Amino acid sequence: MATIVLHKPSGEKYIFLGTGFGAYKATRASVLGGDLFPHEEAGEIMAAAVCDAQGHIRWFETEELQVLEMDGVSIDRLYEPLAKEESSLKSEGAAIRMDEQCPACLARVRAADRECPSCGLTLILEE
Repeated sequence: MATIVLHKPSGEKYIFLGTGFGAYKATRASVLGGDLFPHEEAGEIMAAAVCDAQGHIRWFETEELQVLEMDGVSIDRLYEPLAKEESSLKSEGAAIRMDEQCPACLARVRAADRECPSCGLTLILEE
């Protein structure tokens, strides 16, 4: 089966083939410093390959696409078990919150951890 995506700007449906990553960098001489202090511009582009009914491959930025169904199952139905799981966790209370993020290295830490296991940052001061 296939993954069906919607191209949001045009409203067209396509078959999702895969993802790609593009990067670019441009350099030009600055007004004051010339080549000594050039103006640099760089960026990254996340792209996805899709094909239409005729089999033509097209590339779109991933922000322009929305997944509608996977293997013939709509996304809503795929997320039903996750939504039930999430609601049961919320009903148990906020004290069971499993994961948080270290503010320094963004690694996952438990709410009860006194220091980050990744970078060693002290998260809870002992009184």
